Amino acid sequence: MGASRHTRYQAAVLREAALLLLRCAFRHGPTVWILPGGGREEGESEEDCVVREVREETALTVRVQRLLSDVPAEPPDGTYARWRTYLCTVLGGEAAPGGGEGASAELIDVTWLPVRDEGAWPPDVRTDIYLYPQLQAIRTIVDSREAADD
Repeated sequence: MGASRHTRYQAAVLREAALLLLRCAFRHGPTVWILPGGGREEGESEEDCVVREVREETALTVRVQRLLSDVPAEPPDGTYARWRTYLCTVLGGEAAPGGGEGASAELIDVTWLPVRDEGAWPPDVRTDIYLYPQLQAIRTIVDSREAADD
């Protein structure tokens, strides 16, 4: 049995000004966009978990740069109490939906979402009560990071 699923370790995989999202179809529920990620396995570091989850779910090899956020799952999603999101960069591979989320869901698509152009975000992303606030926070962090680089 794996380590506790109290925290979801997820990746904000950025390529230029685009963020990787996965389309997840739940067997008995909705189809939603998510960040790649999941729970840690026994003995696994948080960073190793993020790298493994991204590889399993997208076929990409990534490098974890740093922790972006550690927030309570709001509203609670029924599985995780916290979301820890790590900024990642692509080292290799082509993004494609990989191994599913488990018996209750299947990963069916990937997209690169333009971080700054909220108007280009699909309507179901803008109305998603879990993902939308996370994307807004990621966009703010990316914007502030680039402003500091100028």
